[in-house]
Amino acid sequence: MSGGPWTIDAITHAIPVAEMRQTFLREVNLTPLPDLPDVLARWQTFVERWQTETAPHVDDVLEYARTHDGQLPPEYADDGGTGDFLNELRESTAKRQTNAA
Repeated sequence: MSGGPWTIDAITHAIPVAEMRQTFLREVNLTPLPDLPDVLARWQTFVERWQTETAPHVDDVLEYARTHDGQLPPEYADDGGTGDFLNELRESTAKRQTNAA
């Protein structure tokens, strides 16, 4: 975020995964107006946490994958309960590794 106020558009563009962006937009469009501030606050919190806690480590994860044949670090291993985001990260990492070769 550039420091400006959060808007629906700003939240949408800050969500790192296309499927999650669609989920956000679907929720925003289908939520009754009285409940909309809570939905927006929840997604704003998600994006802020992503930007401060996760995004700074993405380069480290990609570097690990580059030096370990496209594998993600052990803490990202799929335990059968992995969410769509990590699966998409795995696929994206594998594609980048293939394209770099």
